[in-house]
Order: sequence, then structure tokens, then C-alpha cells
Amino acid sequence: MKKLFTVILCLLLCTGCTSKTSKKETKSSQDTSSTDSLDDSFYPIVNLGTNLVRETFYQDFSSSEDFQTIGRELQALSTDYFSTSDYYMSEGLQLVQNDKNQLLKKEKYSLQPLNGELVDGQEINKMVENISEQDYYEKSGDKYTLKGMSIAIILDPKGGTNTTLSEGSIDSYAKETISRLYKYLQTKKSVKDIPTFIAVYRQNDSEENSYNGRFIYSSYCQNGKVGNIKSLDYATYIFTSDEANKADEALYSQFSVFKNNVKNASTEAVGVVGYGKYKDGSIQSLKIQITASVKSYTELIYVVETVADQMDNHFSGFDSYAVINDQDGLKAVVIKNAGKDAQSTLLY
Repeated sequence: MKKLFTVILCLLLCTGCTSKTSKKETKSSQDTSSTDSLDDSFYPIVNLGTNLVRETFYQDFSSSEDFQTIGRELQALSTDYFSTSDYYMSEGLQLVQNDKNQLLKKEKYSLQPLNGELVDGQEINKMVENISEQDYYEKSGDKYTLKGMSIAIILDPKGGTNTTLSEGSIDSYAKETISRLYKYLQTKKSVKDIPTFIAVYRQNDSEENSYNGRFIYSSYCQNGKVGNIKSLDYATYIFTSDEANKADEALYSQFSVFKNNVKNASTEAVGVVGYGKYKDGSIQSLKIQITASVKSYTELIYVVETVADQMDNHFSGFDSYAVINDQDGLKAVVIKNAGKDAQSTLLY
């Protein structure tokens, strides 16, 4: 039987997070909601304030795959610069409503196209749908000091039009927004000296499929300068389609067995969908979304343990994680890092 942890993770995704105050926060240790019982792909979380402007982010993305992908993958990308063993993560507290107005509307430091600026040969009013912030703190005693930030810029690949813009135009605009955002951060005394990881997320294009949203560029900015802008060239395959079968026949077969065994673990219908992220033809990670109609807490535990066992049996050599929902919402997370056993966590 797998070791199963029960924790409260009120900030698991940490998406779209900002607060009323932008000063550095210090709180006592009882204000933390620690995720230390998870593996080191998650940050321990500290609650340093209430998010007052998150609603727009929820309204924009809560019904799409982007909602979970943006927050979780921004964390994963941030681990290259802010270690999960050295930093605590909080909801974004630095960019308040005035900042969002400056960046998302036609203000001086706007991330949107300037008046008269052409994108893909046409005048477009809106390219950036929203921004999402995560903050990273060092702990000393019961005090927390801001030491880093990660910000996702969510780009609309259609620019508010009815057709998808060219890849070249999207890529060019994505790189430019990184520089624009960091230039704006340098005007804020509270964060101008804070190392900041900025990543551009290409919003899901529903006309293509339901799972193509992805991060495409990133830069680690510090000492008043924008760092090297890296391409995040990923492809995602959904493991219920012929596309995934052709891309990775072996994993497709293993996923089919996994899916059937998980379905058999519940007395009611279970939906299982896998999203494999690939780079240069090699799988980087596998995200699994499971929706189960369970009748009791005992049955939920059995489903979760089955998922963990099956992940150990069928997936190796790459990171994978599963989110498990029942009729009332998110109930559990199962994480399996490459070369390690899966760990199961109940959320409530």
C-alpha cells in the first residue's frame, strides 16, 4: 500500500495571485500551509496575504485546461532558479490592481500593442489576456523575506481576432513582452532589485484542440537586465487520440492499460485523460486528469492508491502527476518523479 498523505493545499496552483499591498511581508510560522510532505517538485507554501484581484484570472481560465497548466508549470519552470528546498512560495503579492491596469490596458507601460502598431500586418488592440504572479521567500526564524518572483504573461494567439496569428508574429511579440514587463518592474522600488523569472504562455486555441496551451519563451532577469530569452519548444499529445498513438506507440499502449485499471477501481464512471509533453521527440512529463464519481471516502482512497500503484507500474524515466476530481471538485494529487515511487496526497 502506498504511503498516503493528507494536507491542506489552499494554494496548490497559485495562479492569478495579487494582493492589495506591495511591501515586503513577514509573517509568523503559524501562517504557513506547508507542503513539505510532498516531493521536492512542490514548494512549501506560505500565506502572506489575501488576493484581492484574482477574480479576473478565474473568470478567464477556470473553465479551460490553461487554469491548472499555467500555475503548475510556472512552478516547475521556476525550480531552475528558485530551489524548492530553499524557498517558500506565496500567492503573488507585488502586482496590484494599478499595476495590472498599467500592463493590460493602454497605459504608458502597456503590454498590449501600441496605437498604430501592426501585428501580423494588422492593427490589433489586445495581445495579452492576463498575467499570473508567484512570489518566492527565504525564511529566517518565523520571518519571510521576498527574494524572487515568477510571472507568466498569457498571450492570446488570435490577438482578439477570429484567426490565429502567424507563429513568427506570436514569437516576436512574446519576446518583446518579456522586455516590456521587466522594464516596468524596474519602475517599482519594491521589486526593482528582486530577481524575476518571466515566462510567456501561449493561451489554448480551442479551434486547434483543447490541450495546446503552453509556455513558449522565458527569461531570468536580474541586476537590472533581461537575461537570455529561451525558447520552450514543447509539443503536447493527448493520450486518447490516434495522434498520441503515432507519436509514442509504447507509452500509448501503457497508458491504455493504466486507464482501464483505474476505471476498474471505481464502482461508478471514471474519466481518464493523459497529456504528454514532448521536446525534440522525447517525453518530458505526463499530466493525467481523472474524474471519478465516488460514493465514499474509502472508495476515494482506493482509487487514489490504485492510481499511484499503476503509475509505478507503467510510467518510468519521466515525471508524471495526476489530479483526481470527484463530483465536488479537486480531491487528490499523485506525483511520481522519474526514478522514484509515486506519492499520494489527499486535499480537502
